[in-house]
Amino acid sequence: MKADINRILIYVLIGIGGIIFFFTVLGFISGKASCHHIRHSDPAGISEIKDAGENLAEFKDLGTLRAVTKAEGDVSTGVSLAIAPWFAYEKTDSAFTEELAYKKQGLKSIFIQYFAGHTQKELFSIGEKQVKEELLQLINNSLEMGKIEAIYFDEYIFFD
Repeated sequence: MKADINRILIYVLIGIGGIIFFFTVLGFISGKASCHHIRHSDPAGISEIKDAGENLAEFKDLGTLRAVTKAEGDVSTGVSLAIAPWFAYEKTDSAFTEELAYKKQGLKSIFIQYFAGHTQKELFSIGEKQVKEELLQLINNSLEMGKIEAIYFDEYIFFD
């Protein structure tokens, strides 16, 4: 009698697990379910960029930057994050390469100030693509000898 009840309970649990699994898969297939804040990795370098050509170079001299977002609501401090940005730019201009190296500290400051001006919630709501576009505009506005083509992140991690 007790073994029959245990067997029935096991079948019920397996059935419930199967139903949950089925509807989860169905939700992802239909597009109604999604994983929020899951980051798709950026290319690790120029060699991974499709149609990059031979005229692009990468600038990875900024390293990993630490920043703190603007505080939300009644919280006294923001959320810490680590970003490791790198740029793609036209390598044919050696003066522009020198300008990037010369303005390295200023470029780091742009990143840190940008994140300090936004809450974590704002950054998540506008999305990583928009963050990169805004940073690209800020950085290009600070440059005189040329423009960077794109910004990529090797790291983009929030520490709650």
